[in-house]
Amino acid sequence: MNSQPPLPNNELDRLNALRQYQILDTPPEKVFDDFTFLAAQICRTPIAIISLVDGNRQWFKSKVGLTAPETSRDLAFCAYTILHSKPLIVRNALSDSRFATNPLVLSDPNIRFYAGAPLMTPEGFGIGSLCVIDVVPRDLSLEQVEALRVLSSQVMAQLELRSNAMTISRSIMQRQQAAAQRRRQYDFIEVFYRRGEEKTRQGDYKGAIVDFNEFLRLNPNGFKAYYDRGLARQKLGDYKGAMIDFDMYLRFNPNDVEARNNRGLLRFELGDYKGAIADYSHAMHINPDHSMPGEMGLIYSELDKKEVIVEHTHYLELNSSDMDMHADINISQTHTHSMLEDDSNTFEDSTQFLTVNSNDAEEVYVSFSNIQYQPEDDTQSLRLSSDNAKLHIDRGNARCQLNDYSGAIEDYTQSLKINPRNAQAYINRGNARFVLKDYTGAIDDYTQCLWINPNHAQTYISRGNAYCELEDYSAAVEDYTRSLELSSNNSEAYINRANARSRLKDYNGAIEDYTNFLQLNPNDAKAYISRGNARSKLKDYSGAIEDYKRVWSKAIDELPKLSSEDRR
Repeated sequence: MNSQPPLPNNELDRLNALRQYQILDTPPEKVFDDFTFLAAQICRTPIAIISLVDGNRQWFKSKVGLTAPETSRDLAFCAYTILHSKPLIVRNALSDSRFATNPLVLSDPNIRFYAGAPLMTPEGFGIGSLCVIDVVPRDLSLEQVEALRVLSSQVMAQLELRSNAMTISRSIMQRQQAAAQRRRQYDFIEVFYRRGEEKTRQGDYKGAIVDFNEFLRLNPNGFKAYYDRGLARQKLGDYKGAMIDFDMYLRFNPNDVEARNNRGLLRFELGDYKGAIADYSHAMHINPDHSMPGEMGLIYSELDKKEVIVEHTHYLELNSSDMDMHADINISQTHTHSMLEDDSNTFEDSTQFLTVNSNDAEEVYVSFSNIQYQPEDDTQSLRLSSDNAKLHIDRGNARCQLNDYSGAIEDYTQSLKINPRNAQAYINRGNARFVLKDYTGAIDDYTQCLWINPNHAQTYISRGNAYCELEDYSAAVEDYTRSLELSSNNSEAYINRANARSRLKDYNGAIEDYTNFLQLNPNDAKAYISRGNARSKLKDYSGAIEDYKRVWSKAIDELPKLSSEDRR
């Protein structure tokens, strides 16, 4: 009776290590079948197996010359192989007391010769073997034994690679699930904000405040709700509460011209005239083309006359060029009033001077003077402002054609001063800055564009390229990924992300991207070389050789064409 193989001293840990690879009972895979084929060819045997030794069986991941999917562990030669770190050679099983009465020796497949190299994990656990079998007694040369050992190491490397890929896939899936959960939570919270907006449009300001309160309770950093709640409170006459909300909003978004003006109006209503002037001046500093509200004279009437004249003169000196462009702003340096108008009338009149935001990504500012408002003149002013912005962009584009990128940047900047929500102007200025190697400035411009248009796939690629120039490859990968989420067939995004991932030594990700790129551009030799290099880093030499061969084959195919051209 054949004796049972002894158990390793670390059997429980060994079994745990085996199961972490999640390889048992999986379908055949070509990469492992290639190893058994090579083993059989090198050792000149009819049978070759990749065997994994489980608790009570040995299961075959790949096999040549054998049909059985597994055998009992009690009969397994490989159960002895895993006990040692060196290959096990059995030249004649009938002459070996361990195997002489083994049913696998006495009947089909009639094993006589066995050579197995253990599959050793990095922690030193033997989980199986790469073995070759013959039906006649024989031996292997030293070169064949060494080749078998090398192949077993490569089998183990593939198992490690497969395990790492599964770990990464699980991690990605978990992140995606977490992101989906966050999106669901965000969508749920966002309902309160949208409902508050709708109630505001319907004039239900109390109901709107209730919804904005709930939105801010769930999302304290949702700064947009502070502004909207402030407007609702203002409508209900709760000026102090509105001031608190405007203050909170401007902490998050200090350069919002409309919010600055609205807070200025509110400060005026509360009698804080210096604070109102500060808000209006700040708004004008952010956007010099914005018109100064006509009630500024009323504010000045409550201040010391000399102080007003000095401050107002200083303001006009700083903005004289802009005042020339907007002649309809007619504020006298010495204009004062002896007393305030009726408060209710003043607040009602002051609402004229709020900014008007169109839905065409263009901010429009209504211009008033101390004389009666003329709608026709205002319309003409807005049209001229829009035309000037376009002229600056057109001239900037022409300067780019002449390689005058510095001049182009100046024009795009002037256009953005007139219309700070023109996404194309930010893109054009970002491209010009990129050419001048001002990558940080380019990133700022692309980011501004994406705030306005978050679904512009090409801008993510441009910003990713700028991040690469600054060697911030992680940020670049994020941008290329976002671009591919918006446009899945963008070969530029795939090749750029592949290169960035290679710089981050994420060769598995790089290989995936090169593969996707080559599906779209199957004749790109450089991409094959890059993928081959990445595969080589992962010691997938067979895959690397295949990629290099593709380039070589293409070069050979081109030789006759080159020869004929040379003859001509």
